[in-house]
Amino acid sequence: MFDGTAGDDDDHLAGTCAQRPRKMLRVRVDERGAVVLDLGGVDEEARHACTHGAAPIARYGVDVSRERLSATTLDGVQLAVFVAGEGTSLLLIPGLGARSSVFDPIMPDLSSRLRVITYDPRGLGESGDGGDITLANMALDAVAVLDAARVGAAAVLGASMGGLIAQHLVVDHPERVARLILAATAPGGGRGVAANPADRAALLGRGARTPEDAYRQACTVLYSPHFQRTHPAFIEDQITERARNPVGPRVFSSQILAMSQADDSFERLAGVTAPALVLHGTDDAVTPYENARILARQIPDATLRPFDGCGHLFFHERPAETARVIAEAL
Repeated sequence: MFDGTAGDDDDHLAGTCAQRPRKMLRVRVDERGAVVLDLGGVDEEARHACTHGAAPIARYGVDVSRERLSATTLDGVQLAVFVAGEGTSLLLIPGLGARSSVFDPIMPDLSSRLRVITYDPRGLGESGDGGDITLANMALDAVAVLDAARVGAAAVLGASMGGLIAQHLVVDHPERVARLILAATAPGGGRGVAANPADRAALLGRGARTPEDAYRQACTVLYSPHFQRTHPAFIEDQITERARNPVGPRVFSSQILAMSQADDSFERLAGVTAPALVLHGTDDAVTPYENARILARQIPDATLRPFDGCGHLFFHERPAETARVIAEAL
């Protein structure tokens, strides 16, 4: 077991918060055999209030200078690719119905340390539409994005459905993944723990009459209750952004269908040799936290890093902390 205080550079995360007690980083093996990083010696509720939106809220809207590239998939679809920063290459793969903008809250901090590559998946944002939407094909799209960015092997972070794509990428094209980071995701092939039906219905916006209403429903389960109470303006901005850029019904239904298909990706994770980090909010209603434990046990030597009290989009709730954890892992 390793015990050590967090670095001094973490002090800037406090913003206007009062002086906090020093954090203790502990590495342990949980009762199910997963290696876990956690924080001890603090009042977690007080820390939770302080570090939600650990970057000052104004930084959520900071514009990051990006180079726009175009990637061509094997079936000829043009994907909009965005590159920011310099250093180690990190590919970010968005989740269900999400564009590259879903990573905006963590882009300022990540791009100050890394070369960050994001893209709009096929049928979304500035990317073209067409072709079969399957997890294996979306993994091939990620390969095309790396090719466009002239990267052989990159660190790869997949969030939510993007994590399922990243799992396919690392087992189907292991030479392209230098390090695997799975965020708020579950095992593929039906091997995970499902959300309860009411939370799933909210995520999918069932019964909503407009894209805005649908995403408003989704936000009731995408964020922790604490964050919903303390950051209503940020959530409203997210709803407005989604309403301006609605997801077409064909793309959305095809992505959902892709996630439900049986495959052998979970079993093949046992052969992954790339270092792996699993990030997950402990109060995730969309993808229950037990899924992170399952993944961390299946991938050899994987490390599980929980974000206590955070919901599905924990990297929106604690952007600076998330970026720091990622950057330090690389």
